[in-house]
Amino acid sequence: MSEKQKQVYEFIKQFMRLRGFTPSYAEIAQGLGMTSKSNIHRHVHALKERGLLKVHPHRCRSLMLIDNSVKTILSL
Repeated sequence: MSEKQKQVYEFIKQFMRLRGFTPSYAEIAQGLGMTSKSNIHRHVHALKERGLLKVHPHRCRSLMLIDNSVKTILSL
């Protein structure tokens, strides 16, 4: 995972913990001091490919964190 992807993932987790819902791409960009929502889109979809996020297309605030802790514990 790249450093930016890690920052995006951690931002989403913190945002959800504080507000109870997922951030928009614009809120992620603003929170990380980035100007391009397309870069956020790229990072979010990379996280999706890694199995860390689920994205529901064509919906606002459609990100969902996937908890892999059970998989990690079971694989030990």
